Amino acid sequence: MRIVISLVSLIFLSLSPSHVYAASRDEVLTEVQLREAPKALEQSLAKTLPVLPQFTSAEMFTAFTQQRRLPSEEVKRDIQLSARLTMELYNKDKDRYIAAKRLTDQLEYISHSAFDKSYLLMLKGRYAGKSQQDYLSAIEYYQQAVALLEHSNLQTDRVLQYTLQEHLSVMHMILREEVVALQHLRKLSTLSKQLNNDYLLAHAESILGKYYYQQDQLGKSLSHYTEAVKYTRTGKNASQNAHIELQLARVYRDIESWDEALKAAHNAADAFSQLGNDNYLSSSMTVIAMIYARQGQWYKSIDYHLNAQQIESRLGNYIGLALNLHNLGEAYFKVGDSQSSLANLERANEIFTSKKSDHYLVYNDLLIAEVTASTNDWTKSLDYATKAVAIAESKQLNEELKEALTRQTYAFEKLGRYEDAFNSLQRLNKLNNQTKPQSIGIEQQSQVIEQKLKLNLSQSKNELQAKIEQLNISRLVSIFCIFALCLALLFLIKQWRLKSKLVAVNSNLSKAQLLEPFTGLPNYLAFKLDFERQNKPTKTLVLVSLSEQLDFDLVQGFQCNSDMNTQQVLAIKNALNCQAYIIRPGVFLISFDSLIDPNDLLTMLTDVIGEHHGETSLHMGILHLPLLGDSAIKLSAAQHFGSLQMLLSAARTLGSEQDYFVTMKALKFASAGIFNKPLYLNIEKSIVRGIMKVETNGNKEDIIWPRWKSHQNIDIDEDKIAI
Repeated sequence: MRIVISLVSLIFLSLSPSHVYAASRDEVLTEVQLREAPKALEQSLAKTLPVLPQFTSAEMFTAFTQQRRLPSEEVKRDIQLSARLTMELYNKDKDRYIAAKRLTDQLEYISHSAFDKSYLLMLKGRYAGKSQQDYLSAIEYYQQAVALLEHSNLQTDRVLQYTLQEHLSVMHMILREEVVALQHLRKLSTLSKQLNNDYLLAHAESILGKYYYQQDQLGKSLSHYTEAVKYTRTGKNASQNAHIELQLARVYRDIESWDEALKAAHNAADAFSQLGNDNYLSSSMTVIAMIYARQGQWYKSIDYHLNAQQIESRLGNYIGLALNLHNLGEAYFKVGDSQSSLANLERANEIFTSKKSDHYLVYNDLLIAEVTASTNDWTKSLDYATKAVAIAESKQLNEELKEALTRQTYAFEKLGRYEDAFNSLQRLNKLNNQTKPQSIGIEQQSQVIEQKLKLNLSQSKNELQAKIEQLNISRLVSIFCIFALCLALLFLIKQWRLKSKLVAVNSNLSKAQLLEPFTGLPNYLAFKLDFERQNKPTKTLVLVSLSEQLDFDLVQGFQCNSDMNTQQVLAIKNALNCQAYIIRPGVFLISFDSLIDPNDLLTMLTDVIGEHHGETSLHMGILHLPLLGDSAIKLSAAQHFGSLQMLLSAARTLGSEQDYFVTMKALKFASAGIFNKPLYLNIEKSIVRGIMKVETNGNKEDIIWPRWKSHQNIDIDEDKIAI
C-alpha cells in the first residue's frame, strides 16, 4: 500500500509546475520507483530539473542555483538520479553514455559528503561496467563507494548501500566469483530487512534465487523465489513480478517441468512487452527458445532465438546479441546446418573477443571446435580447442578444460600429430584423476585410446628416423648459419655489457638522489620512498628545527656545518632508535614506528642535541599517525610533510625563550580533503572549525599560522562554526 501511495504522490508531483521543488524525497520510495517505473521518474525529473550549464566548479553550481532560487541539495540529488537513469536498461538513447559521462563529470565538482562521493563512485563504476564491460574497474569503484558508507546507519545511506551490494553481487556472478558474490548477497539480505520494505525484500530474495540457480542448487533457488512471491502478493509491481516469472521459468526448465516453464516464460514476455522493456523481452524469448531446445524442438528454438536477436540488434546490446548468436549456432548445428552454425558462432566470437568476455568466449570456442570437427576441418577445430584450453585454465573451469582437452586430443590425432595428442591425453587423464574417479568403462576406453596413440607415435618416430638421413645434406648449411649466429651472439654480448654499465651508472645516480649533497645522509626524497614502502607502519613523524643554527652553513662554512649536522643526525638516530633525515641545514625529519609523547620527545632531543653542539633552542612540529580516523584513506608522504612544515612554522612563532612543539589531531569524521591543496589554508580552516585540534607546550593564542601568499587576505573566521 505504501508503494502505491508513493507512486501516486510522485505522479502528482510530476504534474506540478516546472522548477518547483517540494519536500525532500523519501529515498526508499524513490528507489522503488526507479526500479519499478523508471520512465515516470525520468518524466518527473524533466519537469523539476532545469537545463544545466556546463559548470566547472562548485561556485558556479551554487551561483546557478541561487540565481534560479533552487535548493542546491535537491538539484544535486536530481542530477544523481538522472545520471543513473541514463544508464538503466530501459534507456535506448544511443548517446546515453555520453550524457551519463557529462552528468558524472559535473557531479565531481559538487560531491562533498560521504553519500555524494559514494554515489559518484557508483556512477563511475556503472559507466565502466555498462559502456565498456570493464567489470574489474567497476568493482573497484563500487568497493570504494561501499567503504565510504560502511559504518553509517542513516536510512538514505542504507538505500544506497542496498544498491551497491546488489550490483557488486551481480558483477561477481558474471565473473563467476561465487564466494564473493554470496558475501555481498548476504549483506543485501541484511540491508533489506533493515529497510523493511516489501519491494526491496522481494528483490533481495529473487537475487538470492538467481545466485543459487547459477550454482545449480535448484531447490534453494526455488525456495528463495517462493519467499520473494510472498512479498509480491498485491500484484502492484508489474516489473518485479515479470522478473520473478522469468526466473521461475528458468528453474522450471532445468527441472524439466516444461508446461510450467513455458507458462511462466510467456507470462514474463507478455508483461515485459506491455512495460516496453525490450531488454528483458529478449531474455524471455531466449528462455522460451531454450525450453524448446531442451525438448529437441530445434526449429521452434531457432524461431524464438531469431526474435530475440532482432531485439538485441535494435538495442545495441552486443553481449546479449553474442549470446543469441551462440545459441543459434548450437541450434543450427543440431539440425545439420553446419555452415549457418559456423557463421553465427564466428560472429559471436568476434563480439566476445572485442568485449573481453572470456567467461562466455570459452563456451563459444568449444562449440566452434565441435562444429568444425564435424566438418573434418581439424586445423580450425584444433585452433579453437587450444584457445578454450587456455581460457579454461586461466578461469579454473575444470569441466570445460576436460572438454577442451578432449577436442584437442582428437584434432591432434586426426592431423597426425600423435605426440601432441598423447600429451593432451595425458593432461586429460591427470585432470580426471584429480577431480573425481571415472567409471570403469571410461577408464578402459581411455586406455584403448592411449595405446592406440602410443602405436601411432611409434610409427611416426620410425618415419622420422628415415627422414633424418635426408636431413644430413642440410648440415653444411646449418654450419654456416651457426657461424652467423655466433657473430650475432658476440655482438649481443657486447651490447649486454654496455647495457650493464649503463644500468650500474643509473643505479648509482638513483641512490645519489636520495642523499643530501653535503652530508651524504638520507634526504626528503629518501623519506618519501621509505614512507611509501615501509615495512612497519609509521606512528610518529617529527620535523625539528635547531632554530639558532639555521644560518650556520653561512656563519661557519658548509663543510664545518655539514660535519656538525652529520654528528647530530646520527646521534638522534642511535639514541632514539628511529629513522632520521636531513631536510636542510639545521632542520631534521624523524620517523618512529611507535607513539612518542611530544614532551618526552622534546626532552630527549634536547639532551641528545645538547651533547653535540647543541647551543640552540629547539622548535618541533609533530604528528601522530594515522591522521584520519578512517584507516582506509591513505595520505601521501608529501601531505604529511607539508603538515609538519606548517606545525614547525607555528612552533617557531612562539619564541625562543624555551623549546616549543606544536601538534594537531583530527576528529574521527574529518575527511581527506583537509590535506588537499592549498594545504595551509585547508588546515587552518579545519582548525578554526574545530575539526583539527591543536596542542602545544606554549600558549595557543600566541601562534601565528603561516599562509600562502595568495591566501593572506582570506578571512578564515568567516567559516567558523559553533562546536
